[in-house]
Amino acid sequence: MAIEISYRDLSNHGAMLRDEVRCKAFRDALREVVTPDSVVLDIGAGTGILSIFAAQAGAKKVYSVERSPVAQAAKQIIADNGLSDRITVIQGEMEALELPEKVDIIVSEWLGGYGVDENLLPIVIQARDRWLKPGGVMIPGTTTSWMAPAYDEYLQEEIEFWYSQPYGVDLTVVGDDSQRRTEASCHHIRPEDMACEAQLMWTVNSHTCTEAEASGVFEAKLEFISTCEGEINVLAAWFETKSAKTVELSNAPHCPHTHWGRTTFPLGETVQVRPGTVIKVHFIHEPHGKGHSNAKWSVEIGDYRFQSEDTTLLTTTFS
Repeated sequence: MAIEISYRDLSNHGAMLRDEVRCKAFRDALREVVTPDSVVLDIGAGTGILSIFAAQAGAKKVYSVERSPVAQAAKQIIADNGLSDRITVIQGEMEALELPEKVDIIVSEWLGGYGVDENLLPIVIQARDRWLKPGGVMIPGTTTSWMAPAYDEYLQEEIEFWYSQPYGVDLTVVGDDSQRRTEASCHHIRPEDMACEAQLMWTVNSHTCTEAEASGVFEAKLEFISTCEGEINVLAAWFETKSAKTVELSNAPHCPHTHWGRTTFPLGETVQVRPGTVIKVHFIHEPHGKGHSNAKWSVEIGDYRFQSEDTTLLTTTFS
């Protein structure tokens, strides 16, 4: 099933602009590294908010690259804030653009719900290899992806609704389908919903990651041991980033709320666990073209087995 976000629609940028945790983290990271001599490249600039932060931090020049027609809104916002003399908005494909100079800093909000899932990192790495000066700075710097088995009460409430004969109608077939679903969702998983300590899936260092690595398959084989007695029905995934010297950003369950929420992957049914229960997970993230990725996962819990029957297509639409 496709989850589509059209970044050409200005209204879809509202959630990101209202996300103060996200915006302040990028603003603070830029403040730590920008100097009066800095030239900054903002990739996938959207409304230009990160470009504005770079200029406000003192950058002498900012190139704000946005593929979609939202670039025109960015130009207006930048002009309205009196920064057109230092920020140049370029509408086009980053891979095809020629800049007049190399840059000291590249900033890009390429993050999906668990980091790499919007598959924008390869574009950023290509640009780094072409345009970043030796010793230049990437924001975000290091991104880690994490996972933990958890209980998603929203998913469970939906399933129970279909089995409750709503309106006096037997809708069991819809409930059965909901139990078998293999599409990811974005839900508010809390620390108390997790049955195990989170485990690291992988780490991406944007300063050293190669284009081949960024464009390749990300795979994690994890073995969790339950620390409590209760139920689980999803795998929850999120990211953590470190940028500049001290700035961190995360959509982890224990962190302040962001627009990302947590990405959840259903287990096929609700499973009872107790302290010491072993939960084996095999998770694969496959890039599927610009802005697209496939997620596949399998789970073993005692005698219970679950394999996602269909790939989950997570899609970011740019055109």
